[in-house]
Parts: sequence; structure tokens; C-alpha cells
Amino acid sequence: MRRHNKKHRTIRKCKSGPNFTGQHLLHNPKTIQRLIEAACLQPTDTVLEIGAGRGVLTFPVAEIAGKVLAVEIDADFASALRAKAKPYPQITVIQGDIREVRLPARPFSVVANIPFSITTAILEKLLGSEGRAFQRGAFILEHGAARRFTQPVTLDPRLLMWRMNFGFEMGTAVPRTHFAPPPRVDAAIVRIARRPCPLISAAEGKRFIAFAAYALSEPRRTASDAFKGIFTPVQLSTACKSAKVALEQAVASLSLDQWASLYHAMLRHAAPYRWPKG
Repeated sequence: MRRHNKKHRTIRKCKSGPNFTGQHLLHNPKTIQRLIEAACLQPTDTVLEIGAGRGVLTFPVAEIAGKVLAVEIDADFASALRAKAKPYPQITVIQGDIREVRLPARPFSVVANIPFSITTAILEKLLGSEGRAFQRGAFILEHGAARRFTQPVTLDPRLLMWRMNFGFEMGTAVPRTHFAPPPRVDAAIVRIARRPCPLISAAEGKRFIAFAAYALSEPRRTASDAFKGIFTPVQLSTACKSAKVALEQAVASLSLDQWASLYHAMLRHAAPYRWPKG
């Protein structure tokens, strides 16, 4: 995982060696194997690899998947990887910033040791409307972020929306010593897989996030208090009963199914002028 920001891209031109500040290449064989196994790859898969580096993941993945799109921001690494990949027609090396790379239009999986500093930006790209063809993937994330994304309850409206479409599963811890040079913190493998039936469509993402942010502005409030500005008293009683939500239940404790049910109740019954604006 290497930090992809303009500052480091400028520094890169001034460094004579590859170990510029912010670059952390995965090198532990067991972690490499566990990451690939967590992706549950199939021979027919198209795999997007983010941060290919020297190719420690690229070539093992290419032994399993039908096609590998290896994205690498560093021009020297990309050039060296392209040369090594010549005997592998299933590997395409893309030199560029993943935040600016066009995602595949057809179903694809991801294997990635991503830069900690832009974790949210990468997940937003993959899990939002732009990543409509993304199916599943295995990611190495900073350990704190991995815990945040996989904990049972979240108060983050954007993460809540992502969970309406994807399941998050914590995997094996990855010690900082498994990278060269080591980062300041440990990491973990996180598996993300698209739900067969989304609870909220990606097209409704912005509106749902506004809905959740409105209700979670004070997470300790009860459902009756948190949603009273959206529903009339009769509508709220009906919506909560349908969602199996007690009026005195803390809004922070709502399950994914309860959130989805209340949101759909808003669309069906509440006046549009009362819908929270994003």
C-alpha cells in the first residue's frame, strides 16, 4: 500500500531508489496466499489488482483468474511489471492512479494491498455507483479501518449505505513486519462481497445517506424522536411496526433490515418535502 497523493508523486521523481516515503510493499508469502484465497477467485474472473508494485500478487492471481488488470501508479514499477508480464497474455498492466482509472464495465473482482491514506476514496469508487460491476474482493486495510468497516453496528451513514449492497468480513491480521518498509500500524485482510439482493439500490445512495445522517445526528435518540421530522405520527407508528422497530429503540441500534424498511416507508408514505436533503 503506497500513498497516492500529489506530494508523494512529486517526491517520487527526486528519489533514486524505489523505497520512497509512504511505499509499503507486501512480501510475506503466507499473507500473500491468504489474501488471494480470501478473494475466492475463479478461472473465469476478471481481477482488478490495485497497487501491483513488483507483482507479488499479480502473477499468482494470473495463475487462477482468466484476466488480470494490474494498476500501478509508479511508472518504473509499471514498466518493470509490464516487461515481466510479457509471457502472460492474461495480464494487462495499467500505469495510473486508481482514483482516475476507469473501472471495468463487466463483472470483476479485486485483490488489493491498497494505500491506507486513500482507503475511503478507493472504496467509494468500488462500492458506489461507479463500481456497479464490482462483485467481490479481498483487501489489506489498516487494522483500525478494518475493524471500523466490519463492526456489527455503524454510525457512519456512508458505510451504512455500502452495507446495504455489500457484506464486510474481517479476515486475518497482518503484522506491519509483513511489509517493506513496514508501516507505522498493523493491517488486516477484509473480504467484501456484493449482496445477491441489495437492501437499497445504488441509485438511491445519496438519498439514503441523507436519510441516515438526519436520523443519526444524535445517535442516542429514540426512533420516535429521530424520525418525527420525516413521518407524521400515524406514518411513524406504521413504519416502525412494519420494520419491527420499537418507538423507544435507540436509532443507533437499528439493524440493516430495519434501516432499509424505514427508508422505503419514507419513500412510500412521507411527503417528499419532508425527506432529508443531502
